[in-house]
Amino acid sequence: MHDTLTGRAVELAHLTDLIRASLALADSAIHPINEQLTGLAELGIDNLELEGPRVFSRVAGSSPAFDDDRIVFAAALLMPGGLGCTVWSADDYSSRYGESHHEPPSLRERFVAYDRLPPIVRAMIPGVAPRLVVELLQSFSLLTR
Repeated sequence: MHDTLTGRAVELAHLTDLIRASLALADSAIHPINEQLTGLAELGIDNLELEGPRVFSRVAGSSPAFDDDRIVFAAALLMPGGLGCTVWSADDYSSRYGESHHEPPSLRERFVAYDRLPPIVRAMIPGVAPRLVVELLQSFSLLTR
């Protein structure tokens, strides 16, 4: 039984290292993507706001001084601004999507750049970044028609 436990511990350690390396690699790709997006913004491709899916939510605060409102982080790509998240209260987030007849709010006032996000939220961005970049590229094709 000891050999089985040791073997499993070694395998779990290996898988954990693999996850850490993969996250570090994905994290290291975001900075160059944001540099490219900054360059595009400097060329005049600006005033563009794309919001992706909700990537994380948490209780707003754990102190008795706070209520149980939740904070929602939704992936976003802003020009200029790059990849990051918009930050919402759960009520604002649900009403934003529940009232499609209203003009969408400006995402810029809720935007937090990737480097300023909590680590757990940053870990979620590489999974949705390709979709946001594809949406951005599709916007370019619409602009050039």
